[in-house]
Amino acid sequence: MLSRNAALPRIVIVGGGAGGLELATRLGRKLGARHRAQVVLVDGSPTHIWKPLLHEVATGALNTGEDEVNYFAHAFRNGYDFEFGYMQGLDQARRTIRLSAITGSDGLPLSPEREIGYDWLVLAVGAEANDFGTPGVAEHAMFLNTPADAEKLRHRVLEQAFRCSNGAAPGKALSIAIVGGGATGVELAAELNHTMCELHHYGARLQPERVRISVIEGADRILAAAPPSLSAYAEEQLAAKRIGVLSNSRVAAVEADGVALSDGRKIEADITVWAAGVKAPGWLASLDGLEVNRVNQLVVDARLHCAGGDCVYAMGDCAAAPDGDSGRFLAATAQVAHQQARYLADELERRLADKPARPFVFKPQGMMVSLGKHTAVGSLAALVGPKRDYHVEGRGAKLIYASLYRMHQAAVHGWMLAVLLFIGDKLRRAARPALKLH
Repeated sequence: MLSRNAALPRIVIVGGGAGGLELATRLGRKLGARHRAQVVLVDGSPTHIWKPLLHEVATGALNTGEDEVNYFAHAFRNGYDFEFGYMQGLDQARRTIRLSAITGSDGLPLSPEREIGYDWLVLAVGAEANDFGTPGVAEHAMFLNTPADAEKLRHRVLEQAFRCSNGAAPGKALSIAIVGGGATGVELAAELNHTMCELHHYGARLQPERVRISVIEGADRILAAAPPSLSAYAEEQLAAKRIGVLSNSRVAAVEADGVALSDGRKIEADITVWAAGVKAPGWLASLDGLEVNRVNQLVVDARLHCAGGDCVYAMGDCAAAPDGDSGRFLAATAQVAHQQARYLADELERRLADKPARPFVFKPQGMMVSLGKHTAVGSLAALVGPKRDYHVEGRGAKLIYASLYRMHQAAVHGWMLAVLLFIGDKLRRAARPALKLH
């Protein structure tokens, strides 16, 4: 157990996603490296990859081995400590969290169950897929919530493409159904279309016209949270790629060979991907004294302080954070997590200096959605003023979309290393196949 009676106050961050890693990096550089506090990041995976890139991992356009951040190495370089393990309990009276035991690939123990003390605790554990109780989802659908999910989906797509193009099922079409017309589902559909075209160029005998991709959305349009003009452009681009969009279509069940809709229709599918919503991990509801909502998110106030918690904060997808005075809650997006990380880095530094707290104010930056290798669409209404239906599209929008990842790299590594990583990416892509084919 790490004692909270150490010489330095201890800030423990649970969850190394985009927000958690950025917060640990900022606090490590500001406080840890200057011996003003001990900063500890806890995660059950040894590496991080930016979640908005998972659709590229799933299609082989991105190699996780080249874009992952190793927490051990990153912690050493940025002034914080890394604890490898999954949180499973909280004792607020003793100000400790409990981590589960870790076993290796051979089943032998690597680390026993243990406790870590804290002076301030930040929960940034992200979210998981929400099937809304739909029958058959757990048994027959695939997901895109973790790097492991993305790798599993990539292997399944390659196997099915090989089966349809190399004699095991000659002449058979490959059908893929994506449930959920939000950013994740739309980006995955466009990226899968690009992957099938690339596979054909590499010699696969599965012609792109034999691939049927469908996006199933319960609302009256895809990208329902975006302005209507953005949704219309995205649907036009998907149609140009022969991707079907089924709006106003509610799923009754997912079956082994497709998706059954509530109106009686059946969408045949060799692969079904569930991207219809998220919820916070269920174990958050069992934490000592903390309040959660109906999707297990931790209820927080305007300072991101957990209801029922003493010196406990929550941020990112696992937090139900109020959006000002509107009565609504902030969406589970990367830009929300990024702004909350910056806020908490400043807020915790203020707490160390006994300065008064200030509320978190979210400043919307618009919405960007990738529609394939060379195009994207984005809403910049939050930036350009009162014209609420303004959007950018095409290659220009794709450059803006790509810059978001570079900004994340800069926040995690600093601008100099981010530029070197950008150059390295360009050099690698000139020397290797466009897709990871194994």
